[in-house]
Amino acid sequence: MNDLREMLFAAFQVEHKQHLGGIRAILVKMEQGDSTVGRPDLDELFRCAHSLKAAARACDFHFIETISQRLEMLFSRIRKSGSPPRQEVFGAIRNALTVIEDWAFGLTEKRTPPEPRDAVEALDRVLGNVPRANPSPVVDELGAKLLAAFQIEHKEHLEAIRSFLSEIEQGGLPTPAKVDEAFRRAHSLKGAARLAELPSTEELAHGLENVFARVREGNLSLKREAIRAIGQGLDAIEDDVAALVNKSPPPDTSSARKAIDQLLGKEPSRETTIVANAIAANASVPERTDQSVPSTTMAETVRVSAENLDRLLRSTGQLLSESLRQKMVARELNELDREIDGLEREWARTISAIVPSLQQLTTTPEQSRLNRSINVVEKQIRALRRRGRAVRLLQQRSSWNLTLLGGQIQQDVQRVRTVSAETVFQGFRKMMRDLARDEGKEIDFRINGLEIEADRMVLQALKDPLMHVLRNAVSHGLETPDERRRLGKDSVGHVTLHLEIVGSRLIIRVEEDGRGIDFAKVAAVAVSRRFLTETDAATASSAELASLLFAAGFSTARQVTGLSGRGMGLSVVSEAAARLQGEVELRSRPESGTIFVLSVPLTISTQRLLLVSCHAQTFAIPLHSIERLLRIKLQEIELVEGRQTLILQGQSLPVLSLASLLELSQTDVEVEGDNLSVVILRSGSKRTAAIVDGFLEEREALIHELDKPVAHLSKLAGGIFLEDGSVSLVLNVAEVIRTFKSTERSQIVRRTQAQPEKKRSTVLVVDDSLTTRTLEKSILETHGYDVRIAMDGAEALAQLQLETVDLVITDVQMPHMDGFQLLGEMKKNARLAQIPVIVVTSMSSREDQERGLALGADAYIVKRKFDHDELLKTIRQII
Repeated sequence: MNDLREMLFAAFQVEHKQHLGGIRAILVKMEQGDSTVGRPDLDELFRCAHSLKAAARACDFHFIETISQRLEMLFSRIRKSGSPPRQEVFGAIRNALTVIEDWAFGLTEKRTPPEPRDAVEALDRVLGNVPRANPSPVVDELGAKLLAAFQIEHKEHLEAIRSFLSEIEQGGLPTPAKVDEAFRRAHSLKGAARLAELPSTEELAHGLENVFARVREGNLSLKREAIRAIGQGLDAIEDDVAALVNKSPPPDTSSARKAIDQLLGKEPSRETTIVANAIAANASVPERTDQSVPSTTMAETVRVSAENLDRLLRSTGQLLSESLRQKMVARELNELDREIDGLEREWARTISAIVPSLQQLTTTPEQSRLNRSINVVEKQIRALRRRGRAVRLLQQRSSWNLTLLGGQIQQDVQRVRTVSAETVFQGFRKMMRDLARDEGKEIDFRINGLEIEADRMVLQALKDPLMHVLRNAVSHGLETPDERRRLGKDSVGHVTLHLEIVGSRLIIRVEEDGRGIDFAKVAAVAVSRRFLTETDAATASSAELASLLFAAGFSTARQVTGLSGRGMGLSVVSEAAARLQGEVELRSRPESGTIFVLSVPLTISTQRLLLVSCHAQTFAIPLHSIERLLRIKLQEIELVEGRQTLILQGQSLPVLSLASLLELSQTDVEVEGDNLSVVILRSGSKRTAAIVDGFLEEREALIHELDKPVAHLSKLAGGIFLEDGSVSLVLNVAEVIRTFKSTERSQIVRRTQAQPEKKRSTVLVVDDSLTTRTLEKSILETHGYDVRIAMDGAEALAQLQLETVDLVITDVQMPHMDGFQLLGEMKKNARLAQIPVIVVTSMSSREDQERGLALGADAYIVKRKFDHDELLKTIRQII
């Protein structure tokens, strides 16, 4: 009891300071005649006074509650009148705030608080002696805010009590500390429900409070019946709040109340008081003992929107990218320093060679001027060397500090973005109860690991896919009670959602003890929907058939209902995992259920990546998808059944080029020597050996989402910025391996002699959007083109005067000179008129298309219909 009192008082110590500070800040603005003070500020005054009153009531601080109530009434009048209050009103308010502050301080320091009677009388005077029995009603807006706060708070209390009960069921002991914590949770839940004006929930919480009071007194044991009754009460509270939030009819909670009453017995339990009255009306504060409330310091907290956190994370990622770019600047400065040193040495040698000749010449004015010029140049070179080294050292220190600061900020933001899984997945219990009721099934649903913390965006992205998996577990997996009894099973089906952290990965496992996967039915549906031929379906393995469940549009549901059978299958799960650089796996236990395993990173912000080169391009591979890096001899690749294979640790792995996995235009690997660089890629139980041109470096980077035209490519998980500002595409290894057909290539590695490199076509990309320029440049270079870029038509025209290109791809709407103007200027020049032009723009009207083609464009592609395959096909047709 004393522990609870201490915690309540510690919370009040923090909260009352926030409310007093908020009121004082607005009062200062009002007294200064600040014109920006408006309705939001007046609403905030009312809210602070109301919240202060509620906090004082929870702690049984009678006089603070009385003063806060007066302030609430006064602020309500000020808000309604809309006119600034008189000076005496400001004085009464300030005096009341001081008394509240002195009272809280006196309680903390074991001193007698000041007499509040004068402050109350002053407020009554300015209020016109409004009777205490007529307090200002709480406005609807405030009620909505209290309800929103209760939605968050009640979930925390329910989960804590459920976790305690789960420990008891698994053999744990109900220690006094844990029982006290459950008691405190029930009491806090009751108080919060009272503030939110939820009488049904308050009554249920009060019953639970009495139950835990009996347990704490030793008059009740937490046996199976007691745990079941408490669970019914928790479920009823959850359903009651959900009905209120969803504006649906209130549920029938009578059975839960009855179970709790039966548990308590016919005799009403003794009302247990949680917080003793700290102050009796018109009485002084008693002398405190060792169990009195200590002076407690708590960290201050502020609310920050998730959108602002996401924006801040992106900014820190850009900061890290800029710090990487500083490494390139450092290399350039080092090179410049070496060149200055070389210039100084060359100048010294030159002077040593010509000085003897100059000394033999007769002194003339010209010789004097020459000597002065030599001295000036020599001083300037020395000064240039000193300044160059000073700038280089300054840049090194700045780059180092920038790297440290960027890394620290990113770590701090990631910590702030981290939330417990309970905050996102708490609603699953109610969902499963509703599903079981709708399906006529009995379910024992348990969640383990809700205390695990991960990136909020990761958990939020997994919420809908996991809901789909759980629905499938109820609809497709579990049998009806009658079916289960016929099979010799318990009539109650068991579904478990288990979360754990392994390394830097979040592992989510959904288990159910139902009928398992009917592979015959899966094969039949695959044939009927033309996913497989009858021959392939007859020879397909269980793993291959299970993978079909993740294919888009594949579903074994017989009819579409609100629970399952939407025709989506589990594709939504695999797509979500792909976007998160995750992996999915489905394991079946015939007649005893299925296990669904999902592995994703704990955070989607920065990841450790390996940069590799392939066909003069740089690609990034997540380290968690890499099993090993090898350098092998060409002779180690064996030909097995017409396919090139690498024997590794007794297992045969198909050997493929990374270009082949990505289905680039050139996929074969031409080896002039004997050494090959190989990356062993892994996705679940699948592995393959990918040949790359070379390993570059390992780094941690922020992965950015891709915009059109490559956003839809499932083999790409995003992109990262390199030091030179270019983009390196990040591979989605799971999707790369899953979609590759090993039968397409029988030989991808061959030895060749060095041959002159075939001339690559040069393409000029003209667009004012950095993202569009970068992505188009990456796509074109990946497919073997040399790419030049320009930000507008004027810059493009200047480049065309200096070098020859084979093709121009231009946007239309650009500053300085748009695409149509560029096209017109090119056709006026005899040399430039021969260069083909493709217009890629969002201007889709017939008039714009006709204008572009009339000016001489060779092709016109509308961006909203843009597809990179279409662009590449058009380029190949033209050049």
